[in-house]
Amino acid sequence: MNIIENIYKELFKLGLSETNHIDLQKIRDKDGIYLFRVNYKNKYYIIKYFFKKEYKREIKNYSILKDLNISTIKVFAHTDRSILLEDLERSENYRLGVKSDLSDIEVARLLAEWYLDLHNKGQKYIVDKCDNFYREIDIITKENLELVKYRSNTSGYKVWSIILDNYDLIFNKIEDLEKTLTYNDFYCTNLAVSNHRKKAIMFDYNLLGIGYRYSDIRNVCSSLSEEAGKAFIKEYGNINETEKVMDDGLSILITLIFAYKRSKFPEWAKKSLNAVFNGELERAFKKITKD
Repeated sequence: MNIIENIYKELFKLGLSETNHIDLQKIRDKDGIYLFRVNYKNKYYIIKYFFKKEYKREIKNYSILKDLNISTIKVFAHTDRSILLEDLERSENYRLGVKSDLSDIEVARLLAEWYLDLHNKGQKYIVDKCDNFYREIDIITKENLELVKYRSNTSGYKVWSIILDNYDLIFNKIEDLEKTLTYNDFYCTNLAVSNHRKKAIMFDYNLLGIGYRYSDIRNVCSSLSEEAGKAFIKEYGNINETEKVMDDGLSILITLIFAYKRSKFPEWAKKSLNAVFNGELERAFKKITKD
């Protein structure tokens, strides 16, 4: 497969037809998703090309958020396999997020506004549409639990029997939670802040899917500083305590499954693995399975 040839073909479909005026700069190539900066007649764009069929869902997700009037970065055009976006390094409206934003209280408040808008509108939108979206929780299968037990060498720990013996009960409780659209992939590299600091939005919607609100709140606040996290929660509003109890166990489990599906165990999952060793995961699932 010649990716460059494919990118040129996509750019032609996207309306950039004079190939002699195109200058490409590769930004990233990960999991079959290719990102290139495009200079076309001294105008700059980002093209995102999806080689894997399952990741093409991001194209549709941009359209859904636009229809819901949820703020995103500008989309110029798309095909069935690629999308042409504004280049945030040259945007008149936004700048890329930076690590210092994670401790910025005002950015945290603006982020809370974006997430609240996503959750409120998403809750209404997903009625009768649940089967059409990615669901992070679907990764918790009995097969994947066995994978984690084996690769972590923790088969003898009581937590696994608690989870497996109550597997149906746990998923019934998950289904009882109020569902909405969730972003699922917070970090400053997916953040855009408006130049006048009136908006903070997330982009890169490959993992946008259906879940419960608190999973996003925890996902954001785990990266923010303590003070910024407090500002986010204050601006967002009430937290559902039932969702928090469920998430305290489920989030650890999901992290471990993603981690052990990799060839090398990642640094970001070590805290979750320690939760198995120190009994935190067991305590969390005892709360979840309590009548």
